[in-house]
Amino acid sequence: MAEFEPRIIVFACNWCTYAAADIAGTNRIQYPPNVRIIRVMCSGMVAPEHISLALESGADGVLVAGCHPGDCHYISGNLKAEERVQMVSKVTNMLGIEEERVRLKWIATSEGTIFAQTIRDMVEELKKLGPSPFRESRQVSQEKPALDLEDILQETKAYYCLECSKCTSICPVAKYDSSCSPRSVIEDVALGLERESTRDKKLFSCLGCYACSLRCPTDVDFPAFVQRVRALAFGADEHGCPAHGGFLHSVTRLMARSPYKQKRLGWLTKEYRVSDNSDILYFVGCAPYFDPVFQYLELRTLDITEASLKILNHLGVEPMLLPDEKCCGHDALWTGDTETFQRLAEHNTRVIREAGIKKIIFSCPEGYRTFKLDYPKYGFKLDCELQHISEFVAGKMGEQELKLKEFRKKVTYQDPCRLGRHLGIYDSPRQLLQAIPGIELAEMEKNREYALCCGTSAFTNCDLYSHEMRVGRLQEAKATGAEILVTDCPKCQIHFRCAMNNKGEEKGPDINIEVMDLAKLVADALE
Repeated sequence: MAEFEPRIIVFACNWCTYAAADIAGTNRIQYPPNVRIIRVMCSGMVAPEHISLALESGADGVLVAGCHPGDCHYISGNLKAEERVQMVSKVTNMLGIEEERVRLKWIATSEGTIFAQTIRDMVEELKKLGPSPFRESRQVSQEKPALDLEDILQETKAYYCLECSKCTSICPVAKYDSSCSPRSVIEDVALGLERESTRDKKLFSCLGCYACSLRCPTDVDFPAFVQRVRALAFGADEHGCPAHGGFLHSVTRLMARSPYKQKRLGWLTKEYRVSDNSDILYFVGCAPYFDPVFQYLELRTLDITEASLKILNHLGVEPMLLPDEKCCGHDALWTGDTETFQRLAEHNTRVIREAGIKKIIFSCPEGYRTFKLDYPKYGFKLDCELQHISEFVAGKMGEQELKLKEFRKKVTYQDPCRLGRHLGIYDSPRQLLQAIPGIELAEMEKNREYALCCGTSAFTNCDLYSHEMRVGRLQEAKATGAEILVTDCPKCQIHFRCAMNNKGEEKGPDINIEVMDLAKLVADALE
């Protein structure tokens, strides 16, 4: 049997490392022929998704190499590369991927011998580790989805569309982008224009926010229609424009196909009481993975997780945390990648059944919605109760188990679309806010079922119109005179903070307001 030979992708800076590799070649400095060098103008141009996609494609190792700090041809490009590789390494470490598979090395133009030695060392390390497990799992099935356009039209009642444009009049995307219209998307499909429908990038602009369902006189399920047409588009290798370069989608695919045990509970300290014998599961979800990705927004998504545990402990609940639960699959499903979604759903339902769980508590509305509505629809059933943490805690208020101190602030509340219009949960978050002494709740003009979405669904098609939506909603929050915008969804917080972070040189309207998750606010108010 032939000895395993690692395949290494090298992202090499044009000015230093690539020149060093060239010098190694011209001087006949021997190193293993296991590398595929991708020449980039600067190591700072190597984005996180380039590394994750290399791993996803079956590379056994990835090396990012550039100029020494202080020598960058573009001044600080290599420092950006260092930040990105460190962030990616935190994520791959949580995925359980060995740290030797992703490396950063500074190699100057004259250091041909160092380049050669780096490759020799990396090859030896990877031979000890063995082949990447993603070599065998990198092929995504391109089987035709079970439904065709005719089935989709029938199942979602799209044939009943009256072309009245009431959906367009309430669609938050159409408000800012006049080229978007739910009615016209249905019309193209109904006319048999499959190629045009699945190739239209606007298909991925729909937020799935269910606003259109408020107005449709014939009960067309447009979000379900979009979800299924996207699956057809994905099968034809058509996608929207992924936000953050598609890094988060790539991480989800790696997670779905990974045989590694995750290291996702490194943040858990003795401050929080959890139990391996509890029949109540707190579903952590993607918070540990979001944390390093969104550090640049000065946002710590694990604050929501820790606040939720603090509240549960205060109520005498010591939940179980599963060390190897995976992403719920929400984003995969809503971008048409049903195979990845089903892999994740199968894994999660199996580990939850094996743990003997009777109740699952979520702080992420997307996870809650996916478990409650989508898992059963695809045949993944769990015989346990599902609750959002706001529902669980509000249910304890009558028993006077929640002891809260005064918190004098004027706040307004953002209804997340998955928690509100998808699941009909409007009251329990407000009950919690009003239970905190000193809190003054000022409602925005559009609230409850008419609340505006935060602007991007499934980290896809985040564009200028998405930004304008967020700015508009933040202005509405500011107009209430509130000091804090409270929400119940990690992504709402991410998107609103992003809008404030990327306001632009033109300054624009005053949209700065503190954004806080409800769980964090309640946890801070606990006696």
